[in-house]
Amino acid sequence: MIQSIDRAMAIIGAMSADAERAKWLPAELADATGLPISTVYRLLQSLESHDLVSQDAGTKQYELGYKWVELGLRKYEKLDVRVVARPVMEELAADVRETVYLNAPDDDMSIIIDRIDSPRSVRIIDAIGERIPMHIGAANKVMLANMERGKAEGLLDRLVPGEEERTRLEKQLRTIRRKDFAISRGEKTPGTLAVAAPVFDYEGRVLAALSVEAIESQVTDEQIDRFIERVMEAAERISGEMGQRG
Repeated sequence: MIQSIDRAMAIIGAMSADAERAKWLPAELADATGLPISTVYRLLQSLESHDLVSQDAGTKQYELGYKWVELGLRKYEKLDVRVVARPVMEELAADVRETVYLNAPDDDMSIIIDRIDSPRSVRIIDAIGERIPMHIGAANKVMLANMERGKAEGLLDRLVPGEEERTRLEKQLRTIRRKDFAISRGEKTPGTLAVAAPVFDYEGRVLAALSVEAIESQVTDEQIDRFIERVMEAAERISGEMGQRG
């Protein structure tokens, strides 16, 4: 039983190893795996019965089946972004020596769902569970900028009724979307600076925002540039682990 599983996975591994090649003849798989052709035929039939591979009736070639997509999506649906993000956030906080936050959207607001405190004696502390209007702060704006357009427009209609402020914010959001990060200064707490980047799920939807928050008077322009680089790298790592494809 174990040997059959190992051999079946060797076939799957060979079929998925070459990103530019989708279809294989049984003889080619036998060569790639070193398995007897009779074993390859038997295992392919078994894999096909479970929709793990499929055969082209015309060419008799095999390719990976759609069952793998179904299984992959089920895995990503069950992932908790907080669990995935936590070790990345810890690394980021140790690296930049500032407080790191993870925010998630919730209708007109965002919620702080996790936080790693800065090792500094003087630091910014916003409570986990705190709710913040979606148009305020770097974390919220980077999520708003990457939302589906209709949803974002609905939020802006409710949160920013003034035409002048709405026009200014829409321009800012377009810039944020193009750059893939946001910076805010004192929008929620006077004297603070925040840098944020979006986190996406396996379908490319904005799932959360990762941010670094610091006391503005204590950081230089060079440090801000470093915050941007590190936050974007960390958010990209989390998105990748949540299933986002590059």
